[in-house]
Amino acid sequence: MSVIEVYRGDGQRIGVPIVEPLLSDAALLQRGVAEMDANAHAFNQIDMEVVFRPGLRLGQIVEAMDPSAATPYRGKITGIQISVTDTAIETHLTLEQPR
Repeated sequence: MSVIEVYRGDGQRIGVPIVEPLLSDAALLQRGVAEMDANAHAFNQIDMEVVFRPGLRLGQIVEAMDPSAATPYRGKITGIQISVTDTAIETHLTLEQPR
């Protein structure tokens, strides 16, 4: 069984070790790199309602505008929820934005 120790940020925050008895060492190393990349930076989570647009995908980078800010910002779509009623189609997006 292989174990990869995980450290976050600048190496001061200890993460949960990755333990996978069925993966090879090469696969564990790739998973460890992916985990570190995904958790290296702090993110803001932004929830917003948008007009229905077909073609939105998880992981897609979108540009959004906050009415209280002067410039638009970019974020990655991490959640999509579409609600359909007799009168409307509503789309709720969850974005992840680096701090």
